[in-house]
Amino acid sequence: MLLMYPSYQTIFSSDFYKIQIDRENNLLLAEWLRGVKHEEMVIGGTKLYETLRDTGITRAVANAERLILLDAPTKEWMSKHFYELLSQTPLEKLARVLPSSLFARLSLEAVATRAEALSINRFQFKNFSNQKDALIWINE
Repeated sequence: MLLMYPSYQTIFSSDFYKIQIDRENNLLLAEWLRGVKHEEMVIGGTKLYETLRDTGITRAVANAERLILLDAPTKEWMSKHFYELLSQTPLEKLARVLPSSLFARLSLEAVATRAEALSINRFQFKNFSNQKDALIWINE
């Protein structure tokens, strides 16, 4: 798929999370800017849901390279509620850029695996170690 020159509009920005969209290319970019507390994860995840719901965008890249280990309540919220929220949007394809730290990576992979086991996901997702590969896949 040949993309037009991307023109990103920032929808949400804080010291811990940023969401940008490119309506012309039907693409959302979300990036965690640092490790977060449970409340911040819920705020960011809810903003992502609202943006996908309100814009109708179907392809997203979620960059979590800067996240650190998630606590149990955060993992629980993500696996039970976050993926369910995303499944209520038009989202079809999600590329996840995971941290290089093995423990942080395994923590995020476990969340997605649990959501899949609960049959919550209604979209395709794939994990990547860098943003470039995530964008290549999301644009296939």
